[in-house]
Amino acid sequence: MRVNSDALHDGADQFFQWLAVDPKTGAANVVFYDRRDDPQNSRTTITLARSTDGGKTFVNYAWTREPFEGNKDFIGDYTGIAAWDGRIFGIWAEEVASAQAAASTGDGDRHRAPHTIVRVGIADFGKASASH
Repeated sequence: MRVNSDALHDGADQFFQWLAVDPKTGAANVVFYDRRDDPQNSRTTITLARSTDGGKTFVNYAWTREPFEGNKDFIGDYTGIAAWDGRIFGIWAEEVASAQAAASTGDGDRHRAPHTIVRVGIADFGKASASH
């Protein structure tokens, strides 16, 4: 089943997907790296695809807004997802520039190569969150 909602054969990559079915709600949730917003097919964001009809259709949600550049480095297939009662928890690796990495770690050395970090995302589709 196709879970991404961009145009067919548009040349954009989606990769390193991971699936979790919520045991309380039955919703299928897929997290994946997504390059649909970059005409050069290089800058990457994270997308959450969600199905509440048994996998017949999926709605895509941008889990990140700021794309990152992998610099043709191997970021690994370090993705994961878990779901419980309408709450989805995802993890993924991103590459950040040395200045951003130094700022986030307090390290003053900004001349080092880019760093790979792990990010965590949370989406809440629970009963209290009627906006989704």
